[in-house]
Amino acid sequence: MPGIFKQLFGRLNSAITLQPVKPPKVKPNLQGFPSYLKTTRTSSAFLPINDRRLSSTDILGVRNQADTPHVLRELIASTPDLSAAVFAYLRIAITDGYSAVAKNTDGTFNPEATALLQSLLVRFDVLPDYSVGYTGSGSMRSYSESLGKELLTYGAMSAELVMGKDRLPARIQPLSVMNIKFVADADRLKPVQYIAGQQIDLDIPTFFYTALDQDLLEPYSNSPFESAIQPVLFSQSFMNDIQRIVKRAIHPRLEITVDEDKFRKNLPAEVQHDETKLADYRTSFITELQGKINGLNPEDALVYFDTLGIGYLNNGNTSLSTEYDVLSSMADAKLATGAKTLPAILGHGAGSSNIASTETMLFMKNAAGAVQSKLNEFYSKILTLAVRVFGFDVYVEFKYNTIDLRPDSELEAFRAQKQSRVLELLSLGLLTDEEASLQLTGRLPPVGYTPLSGTMFKSALAPTANPDQSSNSGSTLNQKVKSNAPTGVRGGNKKANPQKTTAEGGVVVDIGTRGG
Repeated sequence: MPGIFKQLFGRLNSAITLQPVKPPKVKPNLQGFPSYLKTTRTSSAFLPINDRRLSSTDILGVRNQADTPHVLRELIASTPDLSAAVFAYLRIAITDGYSAVAKNTDGTFNPEATALLQSLLVRFDVLPDYSVGYTGSGSMRSYSESLGKELLTYGAMSAELVMGKDRLPARIQPLSVMNIKFVADADRLKPVQYIAGQQIDLDIPTFFYTALDQDLLEPYSNSPFESAIQPVLFSQSFMNDIQRIVKRAIHPRLEITVDEDKFRKNLPAEVQHDETKLADYRTSFITELQGKINGLNPEDALVYFDTLGIGYLNNGNTSLSTEYDVLSSMADAKLATGAKTLPAILGHGAGSSNIASTETMLFMKNAAGAVQSKLNEFYSKILTLAVRVFGFDVYVEFKYNTIDLRPDSELEAFRAQKQSRVLELLSLGLLTDEEASLQLTGRLPPVGYTPLSGTMFKSALAPTANPDQSSNSGSTLNQKVKSNAPTGVRGGNKKANPQKTTAEGGVVVDIGTRGG
C-alpha cells in the first residue's frame, strides 16, 4: 500500500501536459460564397441595387415579410430608433485600438508567434494581395462593423479564414448566418451554406460561427432585438395616426359654405326643374370650386360672391397634448426596453444629467458584454488558427481596448498609473520585456533594446499622479470622491516615521487630541 500511495502522489506532483493539437488541414481559396450573391454561377451581369424607397413606402408593410429575421433587418434599416440602437452599439463597442498576443498553451508569452501575429494583422488591415487586382478585402474595423451588425440583427456571426494558393492566411471573409444551415451529426452540428438551392459544405476548420445567448433547445440563434418588433410597429402606427390627425384636426383648413337659396336662384332654367341635371350641375360646381380653392397659394387673394361663405375650420380649444405625451412615452419605453438600449442613447431621456450618465455607463456595459466580448472571442479563434498554420503550438488573445468615453487628456493620469504598475512588474520579472512593450506601446521592443525583466531597476518607486484628480466632478462616470488607494511611496522598506525631527534637532510627537 505505501508503494501505491507513493506512486500516486508522485504522479500528482509531476507536471501534467496535454497532447498537442494537430495542425489543421486547410484548403486554398474561399470555400464558401459571399453572402450578397444570389447564385453560385459566375456572370458578367451587374448585381442589383436594393432600394427600399423609404420616401414613399409605409414601414408597416414589413409585416408581409417572409420571416422574423427579414422583418427585423428591414426595421433596422428603416426605423430611426432601431437604426440608432445598432449604430450606437457598434460605435461604442468597436474602440480605436486593440491588442493581440500569442501565448503558449501553458499561458506563457511567445514572442516569435506574437511577431508573426502582428504581421498577419497588418496584412489583414492594409496589405492585400495586389497581384489579383481588386480584392474587395476590408480591414479589421470593417470586419468588426459587419460582424457586429450581423450579431445584433440575427444573434450570431460567421466568417471564413481564406487561405491563399500557398495555403497561408490571406484575408477574412464574413458570411451571413442567414445562409447557414445546420445538419445534425452524432455529437455536433455540421454547417452548410445554402444559396439558390445549392449547398456548400462548410464543415472545415477555417469556418467559424459564434452565437449570442444561444438557446440550447434551438440549433439557430435569435436576435436580441426581436422583442422590439411589436413596440416598433406600434410606435410607427402611432406616428402615422399623428400625421393624419395633424393634417385633419390641428392645421386649420378653409371651410366653404354655399348659400343654397342664392345658388338655386342663379341656376340655369333648363336645370331648375330637372332633378338629374340639378344633381350633375351641383356636383360639377362643387368640384370646380374645390379645384380653385385647393390650388390657391398662400399669397393669392381670394375674391368671391356673397353666394359663398369662407372661414377657417379648426379643433377649437380642444387639446390632446397630454394624451399624446402619455402614449408616446409608453411607446418609447417599450421600444428602448426591447432594443436593449437605454433611453438616453435613443434620445428619449428626460431625467437629470446624473441619470443620463448612469444610463450611458449601463449601455457601455451592455456594448462591452454583448458585442465587444463576442468580437474578441471570435477573432481570438480565427487568429489562433492563422498562427497555428505556420507551425506554432500557441493560442491568441485578441482584445479591443476598454470602452472609455473620457477625453485623452483626462486619461493621461490613468496611463501614467498603468505605466508605473507595468514597469514595476517588469522590474520584478513578472512580465517579459515583450509583454511590457505591448502593454505600453502596442508594439514589440525595437532592435537593440536592452532587456530589463527581473533586473529590479525600479526597486524604489516614486509617487505617481493621482488619477482621481480629474476635471469631471459631476457625472456618475467619475464622481469626485476621496479614494482609499495608497498614494505614498511604494516599494522598498520605507515606512512613515511617526517621530519627525525638526531642523533644530528637537522631536515632534503627534499624540492626537484628548478630551476632558
